[in-house]
Amino acid sequence: MGFDIKYYAMAEQEIKRRRRANSRKSENRRAEIERRFPEYRKLRGVLAATGAKIASAVIGGGENVKERIAAIEAENLKTAAKIADLLTLGGYPPDYLDPVHSCGKCLDTGIADDARCECFKNAVKRLAAEGINSKSPLVLTGFETFETELYPDEEEKSSGENIRDIMRDNFIYCQNYADNFHLPNAGILLIGGTGLGKTHLSLAVAGRTLENGFNAVYGSAPDLFRKIENEHFGRENGDTASALQSADLLVLDDIGAEFNSSFYMSVFYNLLNSRMNAGLPLIISTNSAMPELEGRYGERVVSRLITMKILKFYGNDIRQLKRRFV
Repeated sequence: MGFDIKYYAMAEQEIKRRRRANSRKSENRRAEIERRFPEYRKLRGVLAATGAKIASAVIGGGENVKERIAAIEAENLKTAAKIADLLTLGGYPPDYLDPVHSCGKCLDTGIADDARCECFKNAVKRLAAEGINSKSPLVLTGFETFETELYPDEEEKSSGENIRDIMRDNFIYCQNYADNFHLPNAGILLIGGTGLGKTHLSLAVAGRTLENGFNAVYGSAPDLFRKIENEHFGRENGDTASALQSADLLVLDDIGAEFNSSFYMSVFYNLLNSRMNAGLPLIISTNSAMPELEGRYGERVVSRLITMKILKFYGNDIRQLKRRFV
């Protein structure tokens, strides 16, 4: 299975735009140096003529061909040294006039070692993720709008800990996780009742991860699983499963709210298993307690879930509290 062909076409166009932009950047740099140092044009001409001189020496043959080629190359080195001196004099880095490339492996062609370059594959994955995210009902949130003061400053009965302190620790953990996101990485399981901030914090992690240059996919489990089902049975085009399996970070909101079917349970387990084996983390939020999850998904799913960092959410429905203050 692979990504929808439209994402490959979009990646091709992105590579072309990148190549054109870098070519313009290289030309602008050369023009800048010519303006500041008029002698650069002449030196550049000397370098450009080197190839023709060497070809002429080879074709002409005769005695001392190697010596003549060596002399041409020596002249070339002197010219390059003069250009380097100009750059140094102007305060430029020594590679300022080298061709500009976003990818040093494929040189912005999208092909390396007779295969698709990693930069091209990453572009396809990112574009597929953006396609899914654009259709998600969830809206990214930020850590700055998470208010721990709204949680009760009272004891949680089962643990004896202060609820506000628990939620402050959850907030700090998620923020540190996002700020220091890396691969491979462990996932996070957020458990608690409705309206306690699970979705808020998981989407804040996704947003910060995207800001830091990683590829994140987020969505509600019922919507994503339904889309995978429709694509599997030919009712929709695309391959959402591939995008979910390959994203640097996958945020699945509201696990347990989807329709209870063997197909969805298989989808969930395959996502868990494939991503964990690859060191690709998930952030999962659920209103269900662990016994409910085991009753619904079985022991093999729960055995995967308990290897994640488990954050429990307590308090009152924050959304209702906020409405009271509006």
